[in-house]
Amino acid sequence: MTARVNNPLRGFSFKRGCANINVLYLTVSMKRPKETEGFGAFGQKAAIPPTILTIFGATGNLAADYLLPALLHMDSRDMLPKDFLLVCVGRRDLNAKSYLDFILEKSEAIQGKITPAQKKRFLGKLIYYRGDFADPASFKGLSKLLEDQDQPKHLCRNRLYYFATSPQFFADIARILKENGLLTACGRHERKIRILVEKPFVFNLKSAQALNRLLLKFFNEDQIYRIDHYMGKETVQNLMVVRFANRLFEPLWNKDFVDHVEISVLEDERVGSRANFYDQAGALRDFVQNHILQMLALIAMDEPYNLTADLIRDEKVRILKALRPYDAKSITGNIVRGQYLGYAAEIGKASQTETFVALKAFVNLPRWEGVPFYLRTGKALKEKVTEISVHFKELPRCLFRNCASNILTFRIQPDESVHLRINNKIPGVGITLHQGDLDFSYGEAFKDNIPPAYERLLLDFMEGDQRLFIRSDEIEAAWKFVDSITDNWNEKNAPLRSYKHGSAGPKEADEMIKKDIREWWTK
Repeated sequence: MTARVNNPLRGFSFKRGCANINVLYLTVSMKRPKETEGFGAFGQKAAIPPTILTIFGATGNLAADYLLPALLHMDSRDMLPKDFLLVCVGRRDLNAKSYLDFILEKSEAIQGKITPAQKKRFLGKLIYYRGDFADPASFKGLSKLLEDQDQPKHLCRNRLYYFATSPQFFADIARILKENGLLTACGRHERKIRILVEKPFVFNLKSAQALNRLLLKFFNEDQIYRIDHYMGKETVQNLMVVRFANRLFEPLWNKDFVDHVEISVLEDERVGSRANFYDQAGALRDFVQNHILQMLALIAMDEPYNLTADLIRDEKVRILKALRPYDAKSITGNIVRGQYLGYAAEIGKASQTETFVALKAFVNLPRWEGVPFYLRTGKALKEKVTEISVHFKELPRCLFRNCASNILTFRIQPDESVHLRINNKIPGVGITLHQGDLDFSYGEAFKDNIPPAYERLLLDFMEGDQRLFIRSDEIEAAWKFVDSITDNWNEKNAPLRSYKHGSAGPKEADEMIKKDIREWWTK
């Protein structure tokens, strides 16, 4: 495999099976991507039972851009369960064929990529149902429709419901399911009922608690799958494997050896079609509250006793609850807000919404005492990239000149990969050091065998595996930290800074980290 630019190190040899990677006599375990039906996020599973997946909001952007492309691709690779049925619910007056044509025309992800044979095969698994939340009576026939699909085959399929709508409709959907008998068993054996809800998980702690109370009125916690699609990315899942399957790293994973951690989620696009939602949310609520804090929790958590869903999530919650809250005084100099030039014209009004935020967080636990976590995200920046970098402390004494600290980088997107920066000798007379990377690239190791995040999460949803999904107390702990910022920042302690489209963001973000004698690793 090729190394990063200016890196003289080469020669990963990859062994299938146990996923061992030999690099200069260094063997590191990595997570192998899920390839086929029956493989969950962390190992072999039983075959998925017969399933009916019902998507509410099936004509929206989420369904067109992510869910249907994922399901079409899964069907083409025989990854869907036996006797699988997809019921797509929307307000438009369509049938299965016209609905699929609508999706194929709307979705850039699959335009021109589906053959007539694949389309015909998928149509055999697809039903379109017209329903309007403003007219609850329009859903009275949905229960009979599902029963009529089961009875001829004497099936009692699991019923999974995907809430691919904004949270304002979650209560309506839950009531529709309850009042129309869509949550009942079939009498022959236990039928699994599950729901999947998408972010945004509302607006603040108070509304998050209200949403959790609402959902728990109709469903048990083990029936609720709250999705953060970043958790489906291979390198995010690989965080736990690298940490807990390699003795090399975990003994160093603490305040004695780690200088700081950086998590950067940078996007080059403007807000675009999400302008209405984004102006209400902003960068902090849109990305920090979910994606970034989830990655922080995986980086900082202790090793769980085993890989059951609740034990993993217990450790994540412990980290999120330990985040040091902000007050009006501590915000000064530790948080930078920014907005790209032209944002107000783009949304058609003056706005104080941040399109960029950088902040310094601390985890108030003995393992991480005094270690800063630098978090950064923004729109309209020069590059689309997501990276987590763990910066180890410099040697207290180095025999050579110019010893640099070691850096372990997880690149989430693009080009999912892991890089370990080390010091090496440049060939020749004398000893001159060179900093180079030991690289592992998922794309090179597995070629085209890396499923998109939504495919992985949909399979886990069908399998009943909650390990990559978010529990109610995780959401509330994350919102409590975010609320400590939004309740206290203002134009005095965190003024809104301007930055140009295509830049690295406000210069004040660089100044914030430079005053700690550090710099952003992800440029």
